[in-house]
Parts: sequence; structure tokens; C-alpha cells
Amino acid sequence: MKFIVSGFALLFLLSFKSDKLPKDFSELLTRAKITFIRTEGMVETKCIENRQMNYEYALKLKDKNFEVRYAIRPMDVRLNEYDETKKKKNEMMIHPNNWSQPLFQTTLLNIGIGGSETGNLPNITYFDSTAVRHEFNADWGATAFVNLGPEFGGNTYKYCIAVTIHKDFVGDAYFFYVSDNKDDIGRLMEKPFHSLKFK
Repeated sequence: MKFIVSGFALLFLLSFKSDKLPKDFSELLTRAKITFIRTEGMVETKCIENRQMNYEYALKLKDKNFEVRYAIRPMDVRLNEYDETKKKKNEMMIHPNNWSQPLFQTTLLNIGIGGSETGNLPNITYFDSTAVRHEFNADWGATAFVNLGPEFGGNTYKYCIAVTIHKDFVGDAYFFYVSDNKDDIGRLMEKPFHSLKFK
């Protein structure tokens, strides 16, 4: 009887395993002190390997070509490297809190059509400091619309609204809302827009 009960308990636990976040993504969220809320109506989908921008987790709408890709960049390792560099006489390093803007710009150039070749940066809108603190508990944030290159977009997606949020001494998070429909993307991103927030 004990074995049967244990078997049912194990079956119950395994049935919910698919709802859990992947270990790597979960660990990054913990290191970057970020909470994640799964958007209702979206299902987990495979991450596509690419050279433009690695990301750790993705959710997709079942009935539309719309996906949200998440990339989490904790700052703990960079801060340790910065502290070590300060101890050395002939070495210098920019403080990791100042990396966010140039990294976001580089990412936009990498994922966009011809961005890295032409150097044409998409228009970036910076969030109001009060709003970004209230909505994401972040110190800084920005968004930009990008026509996707074939590697990051694949054969499915042509457009992206990229969002980044940054918290000093903690880390950065990126949301990539990708779609094949330019008109739908702004509306579809509303539900998952607050799925990440710094603690």
C-alpha cells in the first residue's frame, strides 16, 4: 500500500514538471533578483541557437506567430571582475552599471537586418525613470522596433519589439517580442509586458 501511495505521489509531481521553469533560466532569475510571471495562454517553445543574441527561455501563443524570448544577464560575475581589476595598477574597466546602454545598442544592431554592416541604429525610446521604477523596479529601461535579420528571426518572424530593463549592481533583462505581423505585435505584447520584474 505504501508503494502505491508513493507511486501516485511521484506521478502527481511529474505531471506538473512541465510547468516548472528550466533550471538554467531559473538560476539566472535568482542571480539577477528577478521575478517571472508566466503569461496565460502562452506555451513554452524551443530556444533557437543563433550568433546574434542568445536567450534562455521563450513562450509562444498557440494560435499566432508571436513569441516572447527572454534573456537574463546577472551582474554578479562582472562586478567581481571589476573589483579584481581595481586592485591591479595597469588595468582599467568600465563599471558594469554603465554597460547597459551600449550592450542594448549592440544587440539591436546584431538582430536587425543589416544592422551590424551598416551601423544604422533603430530609434530607441527610453522609459521614464519614475515609470520604469514603478513598473519593473528598475533603474533604467528602453525599447526599440527592429526588422529582424534571418538568423534571429528564422523563417517565421520578421519583426521585433525589444525591451531591456536594468537595475544597478544587480543585472539586466531583455524581452524580445517577435512576430510575422507588424500590426499585431504592439497589441500582443501587452499581456506579457510585465512578466519580468526586479525584486
